[in-house]
Amino acid sequence: MRRILLHNLITKDLELCKKKKWHNGLDEELPRVYKLLKIDSNLPGESPIKHLGEKWGGKIKHAYVALPKENCGGRNGGRVVYIVESDKCRVIYVGGHKDKRYDKQHSLSELILERIEDSLWTEWIDDQD
Repeated sequence: MRRILLHNLITKDLELCKKKKWHNGLDEELPRVYKLLKIDSNLPGESPIKHLGEKWGGKIKHAYVALPKENCGGRNGGRVVYIVESDKCRVIYVGGHKDKRYDKQHSLSELILERIEDSLWTEWIDDQD
């Protein structure tokens, strides 16, 4: 099983979602998402993010996170951006289209490229293990 590494700014992403009342229940659903990534490194509905250059293009993925507390279409739901590597999975961003950083392709590319090169990662540990 892979290690799950979370970028340190993910807590700020979640705080912003709570403050703005975006993606209600996203923080509660993330442990389930992390478990799926830890077990088989795939999420339902994942797709690669393009336009990130040769080094990262097609390797970094994003996936929809179903939120039971929020009734919204697939486009407006929560999202997780991550990259799967041989021994680990790094979660880069958590949020969604209500966040302008995610909704605009150029802003998203800048955000991802800035965070992926960072060394600020924390390992996620499942409380039930």
